[in-house]
Amino acid sequence: KYAEGVMAQRTGPVSITDDYDDGDLSMLMVPQEAVGFVTGRAGNFLRTIEEEWCTLMFFCEVGGGSRNKEYEKLAIFGSTRARRGAELKGLSAVETKGP
Repeated sequence: KYAEGVMAQRTGPVSITDDYDDGDLSMLMVPQEAVGFVTGRAGNFLRTIEEEWCTLMFFCEVGGGSRNKEYEKLAIFGSTRARRGAELKGLSAVETKGP
């Protein structure tokens, strides 16, 4: 499932279904205006968080539904502690962009 998600993000939005969650998935709602900031140049900020917290992160659509223009969903895969750390780092970036 991880390789599938990483490869799918290269061609367009990744669709996440319920069977992806084996207890290792957290979703973070990122406001549309902060998505670019959280992603960073060429995905650099997300890759930095992934490396720091040993997680896998990418923006996705849940259940293949229509895109909500106000928020994008950020999927975070990893251990519970790693996901929480990555979530806090992502939320900090969102707050920095626009409180």
